[in-house]
Amino acid sequence: MRMLLSSSGILFSVALFLFVLPYTDAAAHGVQEGLSIACSTAIPALFPFFVLSGLLIRTGAVQKLGTWCAPFLRRVYGLPGEAAGPLLIGLISGYPIGAQAARELYESGTLSHREAETLLGFCNNTGPAFLIGICGSTLCGSVKIGVLLYGIHIVSALLTGLLLTQHTTVSSSETKHTAPAQMPFAASLVASTEQAGRSCLKITAFIMLFSMLRRVLEAAGVFSHAHIFCAPLLWFLGAPSDAAAPMLTGLLEMTSGLVDLPPAAGRALLPAMSLLVGFGGCSVLCQTAAVTNGLPIRRLLYGKIMHGLLAAALTMLVQVFFPIPAPVFSAAVTLPINRPAFAVLVFSLFCVIFSSKKHNTPL
Repeated sequence: MRMLLSSSGILFSVALFLFVLPYTDAAAHGVQEGLSIACSTAIPALFPFFVLSGLLIRTGAVQKLGTWCAPFLRRVYGLPGEAAGPLLIGLISGYPIGAQAARELYESGTLSHREAETLLGFCNNTGPAFLIGICGSTLCGSVKIGVLLYGIHIVSALLTGLLLTQHTTVSSSETKHTAPAQMPFAASLVASTEQAGRSCLKITAFIMLFSMLRRVLEAAGVFSHAHIFCAPLLWFLGAPSDAAAPMLTGLLEMTSGLVDLPPAAGRALLPAMSLLVGFGGCSVLCQTAAVTNGLPIRRLLYGKIMHGLLAAALTMLVQVFFPIPAPVFSAAVTLPINRPAFAVLVFSLFCVIFSSKKHNTPL
């Protein structure tokens, strides 16, 4: 099996090299564009929160928060109270800061391996600055729409956590948690800044990589057949074929897809935005893998797929019962009930409400 995986990796690497080789100009342009995006947008937005989240963990603030949230998190998610720190940080700071916070708690002994892996599935999210400032105000021309999308995003993340932890059991070996030694503020600041710098370098590299891949795929004409790759998503969202290329772009790199989406998606704009923001794109998944230092990301991948589908379904439901003022480029203000999306939502809520999950073992 290992030999098969190794051979597959070699073949894929050679194929990727040969695919990119004829489009070196497009690749160089993509790298330059990615570096510009990272330096002008991503790193200025993420670096302060990387430092602050590290400070909260190293100075013991997350542990204090954990004592307040422990009863709720144990009962609902089967996780120790300290898990509230990464969850809250992820909801207010953006990708991939919640995931890094979960990894730091794991390395400090506060979370077990299973707990950290489970938490990764729903603590890594988009923050309000992006959803309200970029998606709402800039792309849709409405702060209210951004606030609505952020609220849906929070609910979807919490529901995703419930789905991921339905049948989780806690073994006795995982009930002992080591409280990390609190560091002085000065030492915490130095360590957090150093870690933030390393994380930003990793994120910049992946932004450049996926920007390069996007430009190479465009030059190769792959995006002209995007409707083939995105047919299931277009059917799920009830989106026109014009939205295929932006959706494919967004699945690779979220921000670029969201920027291209508004004129193409028509009345399916907000559900499509919710899906892309909830999933995050392959670039965000790789950025998250880079900052988790070897923690398995299988549950993270499952969680982001669930999150995207749930967020899109909830957005459709909101648009059915509460008509939303349409942006100027949108074809309609409301959506009819989309049966596939409604089925996903009903099934998810059924699993949550009637789950037989029990978390009786104290953590």
